[in-house]
Amino acid sequence: MKLLVIVPTYPHTRHPFSGIFNERCVKALDKMCETVEVFVPRPYVPPFFALFVSRWKAYAAAVQYEVRNGVAIYRPATPVVPRLGGALWVDRSAFFWCRRIIGKRHLRVKFDAILSFDLLGAGGLAWRIGRYLSIPAGGWATGGDVRVPASSSYGRVVIRALQNLSIVFYQSRELLQEAAKLLRISLERMPYERHLVLPRGIAVPPVIQKRETRKRVRTTLGIAEDQVLILSIGRISREKGVYELLQAVSSAAAQNPKIVCVLVGSLPAFDETLAVREHLRQNPNLEKQVQLLSACDPEKVWEYLCAADIFAFTSYHEGMPNSLLEAMATGAPAIAFGIPPILEIEDGVGTLLVVPPFNATEFAKAILRLAASPCERSRLGEIGRTRVMDRYMVEKNMTAAITRLAQIHAE
Repeated sequence: MKLLVIVPTYPHTRHPFSGIFNERCVKALDKMCETVEVFVPRPYVPPFFALFVSRWKAYAAAVQYEVRNGVAIYRPATPVVPRLGGALWVDRSAFFWCRRIIGKRHLRVKFDAILSFDLLGAGGLAWRIGRYLSIPAGGWATGGDVRVPASSSYGRVVIRALQNLSIVFYQSRELLQEAAKLLRISLERMPYERHLVLPRGIAVPPVIQKRETRKRVRTTLGIAEDQVLILSIGRISREKGVYELLQAVSSAAAQNPKIVCVLVGSLPAFDETLAVREHLRQNPNLEKQVQLLSACDPEKVWEYLCAADIFAFTSYHEGMPNSLLEAMATGAPAIAFGIPPILEIEDGVGTLLVVPPFNATEFAKAILRLAASPCERSRLGEIGRTRVMDRYMVEKNMTAAITRLAQIHAE
């Protein structure tokens, strides 16, 4: 199959971790398709404005064309007026500004189908381009894209995508339910042949000398072997539950001083790093227990996971928590707030410790429980690893998606 992939974000020089899971999916797709090309519409930023705002500077620095890991990446610029008509820019305007370059690529490549990630950021462009080229277009609901008010301009973009895409995949059953709400129909009436729950999945963890890596990373971080390292990986923001996690760590460490915490994922230009640092500064005892580290290369993530004793996941909402799945795939025991996708992963079989959503007190109790029991950590980690490797592998799930797209192409 010759596949065109449309995504709202993809790693580039000035923002190397933006859309990292999109890139991992593309790597898997590239192994099973004859051709894969990626289009990432980006806001056009006049050079003068790029001097003043870090986010605009990152957009301006993104090259229009490059080859990453053997895959051609195109980043056509689309004019955007900040704070004005945002839904227009990711839908009709994006189509207007991108159709010529995509049309030219189609004349040379002859794409068989389109696959987009994020119904709001890319779904509108995907189905319009699919209609323009007369090829099937699929989309993946990834999380916040379907959690928009139906009456809003963004909601209308997503509704049109749901109605016009040839097939839609959903990271979790919760997202399928949200899509049904947008369409104002019952879940039972959603056409199952066009709306499928299929997590995108994660890559197989690399082979690492765990004992040596654990020792090296903990030494670098200044963490002793007898300390209990709580690790969190992700964007530093309130909606990721960073303050609930800090409260839980503070409470747990007050009872067990060997508990320490490392937060990986700081990007000050794009998150709440400065506010979190100020929060730590105002709480000196907590500041001694917590390290806030910059976002890192994906390969480095696996090393941090080797060093961890417990993985903490405190997000308010997710499509499917890939960072948690990666942690579980390495055998790290995990604690998470019981939001819907977490309950889908746990599924009543004890793959991780589930805490009532946003309850820092209960989260602290769970930390203390696992910190006191290496045996339970080992047991929990092994159960979680087995489940993730069975159900959440990216190559297996991308194969399922491509198989369905190929069927639609053949019809």
